[in-house]
Amino acid sequence: MADEEVATKAPESDAQETSATGDTKAQEGPSMGVYISKPSDYPHQPSKLLLFLSSGTGIHSKNNQLQADKYASEGFVVVAPDQFGGDALSNTATDPTAAPDTNASMIEKVKMGFADTAKAFMIDMWLARQSQEKVLPLLHKVIEGAKDEFADAVANGDGIYAVGYCFGGKYVLLLGSELPDTVAKGQTMKDEEQGVVTHGPQIKAGAIAHGTQITKDDIESLKVPVTMACTENDPLFPDEVRAEAQKYLVDNNITHEIQVFPGVPHELKAPTPTQSDDPTGLNVCLYCFNGGCCSERDHAKLHYQSTKHPLVLNIKRTRKKIKREEPPQKISKLAIAAETEEDRFDTTTAVRCYECRVENVDKTSGKLPAVVDAVLKANTFARQAEVQAWEQEITPCEHTLCLKQEAARQIESQDLGHCSMCELKENLWLCLQCGNLGCGRQQFGGVGGNSHGLKHTELTSHAVAVKLGSLTPDGTADIYCYACNEERTDPELAAHLAHWGINIAEREKTERSLTEMQIEQNLRWEFSMTTEDGKVLKPLFGEGFTGLKNLGNSCYLASVLQCLFSIPAFRDRYYHPQDPPPFAEKPAEDLETQLRKVADGILSGRYSYPDSDVTASEDSPYIPHQRGLPPAMLKHLIGRGHEEFSTMRQQDAFELLLHLFKLIARSPHPAPAQDPVKVFRFVMEQRLQCISCNRVRYRSDEQDNISIPVPVRRKLRVINSDSSDEKPKDEFEPVTLKECLDILTGAEEVDLTCPVCGSKAGFTKRSLFKTFPDVLAVNARRFELVNWVPTKLDVPVVVDDEPFNLDAYMSSGQQDGEEILPEEQSDPATKFTPNQASLEQLEVMGFPRVRCEKALHATGNGGADEAMNWLFAHMDDPDIDAPLELKAPVGSGAAATAGVVDRESVEMMAAMGIGAPQARKALKETGGDVNRAVDWVFSHPNDQGDFDSEGSNPGNGHSGQGVAGSADLPARFRLQSIVCHKGSSIHAGHYVAFIRKPIPHDDNGDGDNGGAAGDEEVSWVLYNDEKVVRAVHQQVEEMKKFAYVYFFMRI
Repeated sequence: MADEEVATKAPESDAQETSATGDTKAQEGPSMGVYISKPSDYPHQPSKLLLFLSSGTGIHSKNNQLQADKYASEGFVVVAPDQFGGDALSNTATDPTAAPDTNASMIEKVKMGFADTAKAFMIDMWLARQSQEKVLPLLHKVIEGAKDEFADAVANGDGIYAVGYCFGGKYVLLLGSELPDTVAKGQTMKDEEQGVVTHGPQIKAGAIAHGTQITKDDIESLKVPVTMACTENDPLFPDEVRAEAQKYLVDNNITHEIQVFPGVPHELKAPTPTQSDDPTGLNVCLYCFNGGCCSERDHAKLHYQSTKHPLVLNIKRTRKKIKREEPPQKISKLAIAAETEEDRFDTTTAVRCYECRVENVDKTSGKLPAVVDAVLKANTFARQAEVQAWEQEITPCEHTLCLKQEAARQIESQDLGHCSMCELKENLWLCLQCGNLGCGRQQFGGVGGNSHGLKHTELTSHAVAVKLGSLTPDGTADIYCYACNEERTDPELAAHLAHWGINIAEREKTERSLTEMQIEQNLRWEFSMTTEDGKVLKPLFGEGFTGLKNLGNSCYLASVLQCLFSIPAFRDRYYHPQDPPPFAEKPAEDLETQLRKVADGILSGRYSYPDSDVTASEDSPYIPHQRGLPPAMLKHLIGRGHEEFSTMRQQDAFELLLHLFKLIARSPHPAPAQDPVKVFRFVMEQRLQCISCNRVRYRSDEQDNISIPVPVRRKLRVINSDSSDEKPKDEFEPVTLKECLDILTGAEEVDLTCPVCGSKAGFTKRSLFKTFPDVLAVNARRFELVNWVPTKLDVPVVVDDEPFNLDAYMSSGQQDGEEILPEEQSDPATKFTPNQASLEQLEVMGFPRVRCEKALHATGNGGADEAMNWLFAHMDDPDIDAPLELKAPVGSGAAATAGVVDRESVEMMAAMGIGAPQARKALKETGGDVNRAVDWVFSHPNDQGDFDSEGSNPGNGHSGQGVAGSADLPARFRLQSIVCHKGSSIHAGHYVAFIRKPIPHDDNGDGDNGGAAGDEEVSWVLYNDEKVVRAVHQQVEEMKKFAYVYFFMRI
């Protein structure tokens, strides 16, 4: 039997031709073209006869043959006649006798859309030739022959059954009708012959799918049960004809079923071979190797006109035919297998000359062979950066390589049955140093654990353990090093186990390995694409509904781009469908070009249509999604030179957003174009007030986002002693967005010495909005440190769709009677006074005073604990005992006093992997000293930083543009889009975007998410990589509670 996925394609689609491989070899009828497919156990087991009437592609279409094979596998003897008498609507993809032709024939021009008028004419002429007078006699001959050859199948089914697709649907209805004898035999009925002799139905029951040219007369003589699968607004089977047909069937008590599928196109056309790319191919310039399309938009020609580079290499790729001989191999390791271009495509090339207008230059002339060969062998920069095949690399460490075991002994089998500290009998880890058996951590998938193996390590400092249930006779196992906190390998595992009397050759694997559990977890990172009642969410296609293909852990990029290009400022800046692309010597390295390219792809809708390579069977609930655009060039460009974004690893979507803001803000925006990030910018005003003398200081910082703290309130858990060992998942009380904003803007006390009154009582600090942006980007911080690793918490934040007011968070500015603190004239970087209490605590612990002062200075007087951690980390520094020397660094002095940080210092820290907000905060806290700022960041892991853009720096590109944002009130905002994350870590899991936008009105849809607006209604749309669907209300409400980034639009 052929592969089911291919065999159940809609038969009229020859998108992917594959060799037909029935359960028995398909046959040709002896007297005429007939395709026959029989069950593998026929005639030993009884079968029924099925007449298969194909679409216009005929019986030579491999997909039609595969569909016939599919019915045969269900127990039918399938007879598929050539109802067109050798005149099927075919091309070289469907006609096995047609010779390949390098020059495009008329039918090829028709299918490519180059001659719409010719197309209509050719189709009409073909249909005119396929008359009842021609087709019905052919069918009667086949039926009569089938009754003789397969009499047992006809008798077993008490008649003949029929199924018809497209063109064949009409003739299923005619064969199931009671017709005048002449008409039934294909003759033209004369007036005097009406009603004289009738010919009864030729079939027992019928089924049709998206029938073509069906009229009211075809229905009104139907006498047998029938089922119809129809498309909505089908010009080839109009709705009014379908309605009359249904009325006739009801009035005459004929058993019937009619299913209508909305949004499914139906067009009678010649079959087209699947092209993964544009059928005209890609032109690669042989001078500068720029690639350009050569179809309707013809960017290759534009490149020639601007550079005068005449020679190009045209490359066309056609997806190869796929034949699966066996089911896909089961995943057995944490790996992604590489797939080459040769595995997927057939490639043809031709050299063209624009200047001479020659379409096929001899590729063997001059230097062309070497250049063409180099182009075909070269990898694109995106391919060079991509991980072709990745597998988690597990290596030994010093602790496994240098393992010293205690005295050897024989561990009895009964002592390997449960944890030494509890009764847990699974997830057991053997300490290879002393032979202790302890349970592991609780793991994904309900595997229990009380961390007694880790407890043993804390008590004894024994680092290396092996998971007993993962041992296999071939010597593989899960080995964990608690000192490295990583999975490791042990080259001498067999010997180390034999030391404790364990023969690895006799062990049998009884539990899943860590890799297998990680694979299982990764495979579950998928947002539901169905409703609660099991219905598949409806895909959306058209302008603004184009998905982005996942390049491998690139969902964070796709989600952010979808949200950004749903904002008018980004659309206006980068989407110019009527303009030619900007001129750039190296378009692949030009941010303007790549952003306009992505904007055109996402917004135009020209790439938003169902994937032609995926066609579901008629009764399948699966709805093909679009293929999605791969944003490979943009990903490479924005990640170039960045330690994290240049990799294929999962990244933080919020950090990418800030990175994009920086790149876009620094790129040129020639008038009248404006920086689209401008709509995100606003000013926060910070107010410091001395607790003793009440003097105040105001500072304004320009920002493009806020990061709100989410309070964590765990729900109380009732511990049941009879429950399983599995640790229950933490649950949290919901919080409101207002509560988070109140915490962000609330007053807090900070330890500072007043420069006027000298008081060490400290200051109160509060930050409020001085202006509001047009679009407010909000990052919800739902993390806490667990063993120094940021772990995401599922704390629900309640955010309504309704507009809300932020007027209460507006700063009132300096008030009458407030006395302003004078600016410090001296350079704060040359003065340092350690916190006396912290200094005394450290000295009591035995640390020398010099080291204590240096630690407190490095941690910004953050306290004894932070300073002690710094000391432990820097004990081996060669200058640890050198006296503290304070120098005025770049960015210090008056600038540092004014709260301004040096951009170069921020970039230097960014190169170390430190985010800009954390870098700015650290530099401000340490007087601009980069070395101290780095230490400050690591000693303040919970501090999210100062989200102040570089706009406060007079030397950057934003100066002279006025105050960012608007101080006008009321400040009303409404949720526009969200980026959601599923997974326990921001560096794993999956990102999707939900965007509130107008979509075409659907009377059957869920209209709870917005009101109608003419022919459109506002609703939520889910962007899950290449999948774009209309989200349901319940799904959106749930995801809003756990979103990672919120975008609010000012209204």
